[in-house]
Amino acid sequence: MNDFVGTQLRGWDAATFRTASGDPGMRSTVVALTILESAPDWARLRARMERLTLCVPTLRMRPLYGVMGLSAPRLAADPDFDLSVHLRRYRIPEDGGWQDLLDDARRMSLTDFDPNRPLWEAALVEGLPGGTAAFLLKLHHSIADGQATVMMGLTLFEFGPDSDPHEAPAPPPPPAEDVSLREVSAANMVDTLRLLGGAAGSAVRGLADLARGTLTDPVRTWGAALNTVTSIGRVTALPDGPMSPVLVGRGTTYSFAVFSLPFEGIRATAKAGGMNVNDAFLAAVARGMDAYHRRHGVVVEELRINVPISLRGDAGDRSGQASNAVSIARFPLSIAGLTPTEHMEQAHALVERWRDEPAIRMADPLADISWFVPVPMLAQAARASDLTTSNVPGPPLTLFLAGVRVSAVYPLVATIGAAVNVTMVTYDGTAYIGISADDRAVQDLADLTEDLRGGFALVTGSAPADTPVPAGPGG
Repeated sequence: MNDFVGTQLRGWDAATFRTASGDPGMRSTVVALTILESAPDWARLRARMERLTLCVPTLRMRPLYGVMGLSAPRLAADPDFDLSVHLRRYRIPEDGGWQDLLDDARRMSLTDFDPNRPLWEAALVEGLPGGTAAFLLKLHHSIADGQATVMMGLTLFEFGPDSDPHEAPAPPPPPAEDVSLREVSAANMVDTLRLLGGAAGSAVRGLADLARGTLTDPVRTWGAALNTVTSIGRVTALPDGPMSPVLVGRGTTYSFAVFSLPFEGIRATAKAGGMNVNDAFLAAVARGMDAYHRRHGVVVEELRINVPISLRGDAGDRSGQASNAVSIARFPLSIAGLTPTEHMEQAHALVERWRDEPAIRMADPLADISWFVPVPMLAQAARASDLTTSNVPGPPLTLFLAGVRVSAVYPLVATIGAAVNVTMVTYDGTAYIGISADDRAVQDLADLTEDLRGGFALVTGSAPADTPVPAGPGG
């Protein structure tokens, strides 16, 4: 078989690509918005990006498609890879500002990728207030989750303004050649047969284990089997619809907002309650969403929320440098009538309960099965969620890009069916919050942002900054 046909997307990655391609409302992009102290040297930035694509080969890989799209695409090195196609620079108009930058990030996020080139693009934006600049990096969610994006950043960024003479050299470009549709389809067939053979082998081993267990310890064996089956049912259950009477309507566009606050406030709040940072983050979001609904004259007891559960470090984790290594927990979250401490305790209990679900660690096999589920059905299930949240730990120290200090890093993630996405990335002592809101579900994004800011201020005791470049440890 031709060695240049690459590797087929599997599991969660393949399911993400399929739904994003099959429904414009399920567009699946991650945009990392990095604010820089000043404009970096363009040649040095290009060199850093070239090095990144060599250290993270996925960024040089294009999708290859078999006959009639019956299988997931393959990722293979692009023989025509050209950095200038993916990387550009421009200036904001002289009368422009931060909102213009967010508008540009929105347009970038809502623009589909070229389906025949590597699934990323980047832009250096100059002329921002105070002589600052920004770097926008857009990735398809099928090749990277939030943590993988941070890991890419650690390859791109440096720890000081000067180049590190001891930095390991980048590997050579991956070999690449043109391949025919016939070769791609044949490789897909081989992979499918191998997958089916592996599934059959696993089934035989599972039945053999079940038979042995029935003879030696039937109660425990059948109890564990029943627990796994019921767990799969809970994880794959299709919800009836959104729980919010306010966040109604779903479209194909969304808008962004951002704010930041000292990370120490979140960390101290969590520690004082015996909880973790994610618990305090979810509590703050819950308080903000409660305030937003009350603004609209309703009290909503619960919202349906999606929370990514990281599988990095688990047995079988395949996330070495850049990939998705998550499963999604979906559950009702109480937002009304609780104290901040009760919000944290609730969030902690719910996430831990879902983390212990046996089916959570079956994300890839279940995603493979979803290939037989029509995309409209998958999209309908995604649109039944009111809210998606994600908390991504970032580097705690100052970083530089092409010799220029990184002042802030904001995560801007597509809503992917939910009405609202709230993602937090921590960097250099500051928590950066990115909000994405479906334009049909939220027509007053400024109000929603203000209520979320209030939720974080109430829970953490830290006032969010008024501009994208915060003062304090991270700015």
